[in-house]
Amino acid sequence: MSISKITKNLKNQSDIFPPVHLWNPELCEGQEFYIDREGNWFYNDSPIKNYKLTKLFSRVLRKDNDEYFLVTPVEKVPVRVELAPYKIIDYSLTDDRVSLLTNFDYEFVLSKTNTTKLIKNKDAFIPIVNVRNNLDGFFDRNTYYNLINYALEQNYIDQNLLYLPSLKIKHTIGKIA
Repeated sequence: MSISKITKNLKNQSDIFPPVHLWNPELCEGQEFYIDREGNWFYNDSPIKNYKLTKLFSRVLRKDNDEYFLVTPVEKVPVRVELAPYKIIDYSLTDDRVSLLTNFDYEFVLSKTNTTKLIKNKDAFIPIVNVRNNLDGFFDRNTYYNLINYALEQNYIDQNLLYLPSLKIKHTIGKIA
């Protein structure tokens, strides 16, 4: 198993998100993929600096139970993820919706399915977003602070939780101390 083999196995997948939930290939272990706390991808401890390649890999991620995998029609490769595989790098606010943009140019709206949750990471609570198909994303600092400021300005506080309203749902993004 190698990066070039995985890429070759995905060559004819033209959909934005191939149907990885339908693929059940054999587990292929031995090489290590890793996504760090900042959203950087690594292969056998070496950074993967090719954006098109990491974007391709992000399209074939799948989460089974609490484990992440790159899935092709012929192999399933474990991916160790420190926090979440997607990074939310921008947002837009229109009418009653909050749209979020990931580091791989995928845009979605906060909704009943694509909602937030607070997780405890070390000594802090971090908002995590369900980006797609049970795959999570985290906010980059700039986006997070801008959304916090916006929520505070609008007084979006309920029971000491800071939230963003989108599609008539309160999406929690922090705790008020």
